[in-house]
Amino acid sequence: MNKKLLIGAAVLALLSFGSGAYYGHCRFYSQSPAHIAASFERAANQGHSDAQAIAGVMCAEELGCAYNPDQAHAYWQKAAAKKSPNALYLEGYSYEMGLGTPRDYIKARQLYKQAAEHNHPPALRQLGYLYFYGRGVAENRGQGKQFLHKAAAHGDLPAKTFLDNLTKSK
Repeated sequence: MNKKLLIGAAVLALLSFGSGAYYGHCRFYSQSPAHIAASFERAANQGHSDAQAIAGVMCAEELGCAYNPDQAHAYWQKAAAKKSPNALYLEGYSYEMGLGTPRDYIKARQLYKQAAEHNHPPALRQLGYLYFYGRGVAENRGQGKQFLHKAAAHGDLPAKTFLDNLTKSK
């Protein structure tokens, strides 16, 4: 269990929620991973979209709770309904990978596009991969590279690495 990852997620949530009532529920540095997961689940069940997104990640990655891809997908769907770019990306990823739902590249692409409208770097990267490899869309390496370049320009290291490797292989 990587406590630094959990603390990173906690910091993201605190930044997202500000110093409101949610902050009082959590003393992340001194809590067990299970307690941290329970805190996110409580906030997620209260309708906080960022907490829903993070709770989904925790369920998908066994971070403080049992592996439950169905629950992860359910949290991401709830958050994506509120048009949270992170949640749109995560729900798209669950469709692309078949995590808690049947694999559906077309649905993944639709969700990634919605997140990409907010310049969400991982969504831009995944869109690039879908177009580059022709998953759920006709293969279009040029358009795939455009999405990957945009993701890299917004700081996405995996997109930059992918593009660098393409250049090296020529």
